[in-house]
Amino acid sequence: MTKAELVFIQVPALGHLTSTLQVAKLLVDLNSNLSITVLIIMSPSDPTTVPKIDSLIATTISHHIKIINLPHVDAAPGRFMAPIIESQRPHIKEAVNDIVREFGSVPGSPQLAWFVFDMFLASLNDLANKFGVPSYVFYTSGAAFLGFQLFIQSGD
Repeated sequence: MTKAELVFIQVPALGHLTSTLQVAKLLVDLNSNLSITVLIIMSPSDPTTVPKIDSLIATTISHHIKIINLPHVDAAPGRFMAPIIESQRPHIKEAVNDIVREFGSVPGSPQLAWFVFDMFLASLNDLANKFGVPSYVFYTSGAAFLGFQLFIQSGD
């Protein structure tokens, strides 16, 4: 069976990262042919989250899950995370290129299969298109909030 590599791209919010790492661990526990790389966009505005993130990563890590902290980038002030996301775009592309190059040099290594974006990073789906793989958005919200969103959209 072919081995597959999933690339999760995450914001540095602890709630989002916790959910993502739990899903990643569940996926690799269910299928030994999966490996997952989680790219974390580090927040330039809140350095206090770094030790908490490091602690969370240390408790979740497995040989099928690899974590890459993207470099801090000074982004121009603006709307919410848009400047940070755009400033990280080249770093994300470079990290994924490194993953693809690494796999290409080792026979039997996984193939890039999916991108999974945090709900705030859906604007990066064009990167998945450039690599020729599908992209998915991972909503780290609970079922009640997602149900509420569906209810609001239905107009009932």
